[in-house]
Amino acid sequence: MIFCDRYKELIDTENGEFKDYICGEIKFNIKRKIAEIMIEFAEPQIYRPSRYDKYEETTTALESALNILSDKLGYSLIPSCMISYRMEEIDYQLGCIFTPHLFSLIELQYNELSEQERTEFEKALNCLFGEKDIPWILHDGRFIKIDAKQFEIDLKAKSLLLMKELKGQEEVFQAPYNEMVAAIEFLEKGSYSEAIANAGKSYESVLKILCDVNRGNADKLTKQILETDICSIPGSMTRDGFREKVLMSLPYVRNNSTASHGSGKEVIEISMEMANLAINMAASLNTYLIESYIKNGINRKED
Repeated sequence: MIFCDRYKELIDTENGEFKDYICGEIKFNIKRKIAEIMIEFAEPQIYRPSRYDKYEETTTALESALNILSDKLGYSLIPSCMISYRMEEIDYQLGCIFTPHLFSLIELQYNELSEQERTEFEKALNCLFGEKDIPWILHDGRFIKIDAKQFEIDLKAKSLLLMKELKGQEEVFQAPYNEMVAAIEFLEKGSYSEAIANAGKSYESVLKILCDVNRGNADKLTKQILETDICSIPGSMTRDGFREKVLMSLPYVRNNSTASHGSGKEVIEISMEMANLAINMAASLNTYLIESYIKNGINRKED
């Protein structure tokens, strides 16, 4: 599902008036810089229009993405004659595209690229976004909105990266990865209860994987994880203290914010800051557990 589908409730294109309630203001000159990167990574492609003959046509990853998005929208974002004739000069036209559509186009172009080009494309865009204080990162081909503070960007991105790397080796890490991405996306949409709930799910999924169990709540799982060789606790801390004060911190937020239970008669407002805190806690706890697993768990299995 591309960007404009995931956030369709925050994008208004009716009556010819395009309104965006999710991307934020990105100035035209910056969008042209984004377009320059898209043009730089317009990787050549060769395809056969018909399976019944050997006739081949050439195109690019960017042109393919433009065609896919234009078909979806029902109109051409950029005339095809202009694309094929002056590809190096269409940065102006790309810069004029409605920002949610531009983000959708980037995600589609990412899908059209080869594996190596995807990595470099993502890196180049995220570098530009960081320089221009644009609160978005392209991660695994999907745009994720995070606070512009570099510390939080690094924290969330590191947690996602660790789970992404591990899910390539062990498919069980797909679930906590998806739940973490969902938590961030719910935060972007303003669904703060769902954001906290999915942050908690991601954390519990990691605990279940590392404890090698299919069931259990946070209270039980945090006790089990401390019975393994994964967590190394300094002598200055007690296991019970570490569990109650640290490992149970996110479950406390989730359980007492009505994120996982009904609020009853009293309607409780969950703030964006509280939801963001829960996601940051999940990112920190997941990173700690996975790094400990890599260092202590995997290595000891190999020994």
